[in-house]
Amino acid sequence: MPKKITAKTKKSKWPFQKWQDCAWRRIACGKASCPICGRIKKDRQKHIERGEDPDSIKAVMEDVGGNLREVLAAIKADAKAKGFDITNINDIKEPPEPELFPLYLEINLWCESIYKLAEDSDLTNSAWLYNEAGEDLLWYANTLAAKTYRQLGNRWHLDNGDDYGDYDYAYTGYAVKECLKILNQALSKLGKMETEFKNKFKLAQLHLNILAEKIKTI
Repeated sequence: MPKKITAKTKKSKWPFQKWQDCAWRRIACGKASCPICGRIKKDRQKHIERGEDPDSIKAVMEDVGGNLREVLAAIKADAKAKGFDITNINDIKEPPEPELFPLYLEINLWCESIYKLAEDSDLTNSAWLYNEAGEDLLWYANTLAAKTYRQLGNRWHLDNGDDYGDYDYAYTGYAVKECLKILNQALSKLGKMETEFKNKFKLAQLHLNILAEKIKTI
């Protein structure tokens, strides 16, 4: 019998696959065999063969629904193969809006400060915007906010006795830790650069580490 995921199994290991990372990492694996990257490649080729712009809003919206259905099906099949029974997915309640979580508001303010720093740097054509660390900082600042809200939602589900929370809690926790690690590495590198913004990078890293301690309590 497949093991039913319940709020009592909070410490159970989520049977995730590495391809799931391609949904949020800045650089995806790009493999044709990947359920996410492979589908994106097929969709782009389909639009090109039709003479359509694969990056147009119309093309993107057409692909989103099919992609979500396929990814969810792959996740459910993988979970079932590892003994997890995902049931009543259509009965899942929506968690509160992001603005109702104080921690999300703190992280969002931090994220906004990073983008304000980027705007100020753009005015002076600062080189950090175009190096690997800079691109990581801007990408994962936004990802951290999104993933933290998702994890707060998972905690809300668990606290309200909803089986769905445990289904996603372990994987999202891993994703959040990865974002924090990458952001810390990026800020460490940027803080060592001889730019007019180096002290701001150091302050941003200090604030991030304070937020990280709070995120761990979710």
